[in-house]
Amino acid sequence: MKHFISIIIPIYNDHTTIDNTIETLISFFNTENIDAEIIVVNDGGKDNGVQIVQEKIKKYSLIKLINRKKNKGKGYSVKEGLKMAKGDFIFYTDADLPYLTKPIGEMLNLLKNKEADLILANREFYKTDYHKKTSLPRHITHKIYSFFVRTLLPIEFCDTLAGLKGMRKEIAAAIVPKLTIDRFSFDVELLLIAKKMGVKIMEMPVSLKNVGKSNLSITKDAPQMAKDIIKIFIQNKKGMYG
Repeated sequence: MKHFISIIIPIYNDHTTIDNTIETLISFFNTENIDAEIIVVNDGGKDNGVQIVQEKIKKYSLIKLINRKKNKGKGYSVKEGLKMAKGDFIFYTDADLPYLTKPIGEMLNLLKNKEADLILANREFYKTDYHKKTSLPRHITHKIYSFFVRTLLPIEFCDTLAGLKGMRKEIAAAIVPKLTIDRFSFDVELLLIAKKMGVKIMEMPVSLKNVGKSNLSITKDAPQMAKDIIKIFIQNKKGMYG
């Protein structure tokens, strides 16, 4: 049985990568004979990324664009995409397509075979590969953040921030109304809600292929991420995710 999938890509000043990412995904769909839509969400970016996507829309009818003038965060952007998505299986990934398309195909097969309801990429399975390709400050921040998350919340996953996740559409529909975090820590909230719902969650090892610019600023975003984790902790204690 052929299935329809949605891939959500939040962008913020990602004009250097979005063209190649779209073309790579289109080639992947054609090669694997996949019916799909690509939903690009501009999170208030001011570069010409939107113009690039608009040109692609003229070429490929399967591309949709949400063009928001104000920056509200990656989590807010993914939520917008999840609400619009029509696919039987829904994925979201970063604008630079960090792991290319192979893991998307593998995730799709696992979801189709009902081996999982939600799958998250995990870079930590290939530690040497990941550590070599990322800066030391970024790696240290990731380790501290992961420890902080696992200390405060009943989440055992060590890589919640990896830029690729896939889920069944009914799982997305159930989770979206409960999401409250708009920025980078929304991944943690999504996983906690899924776990509380009894969703079958799987981690997939991924190898980092593209190391594009990160829109995550350690000095600007780390304090907000910590605040959001504390917010999730408090909301969890109050039973808001139960």
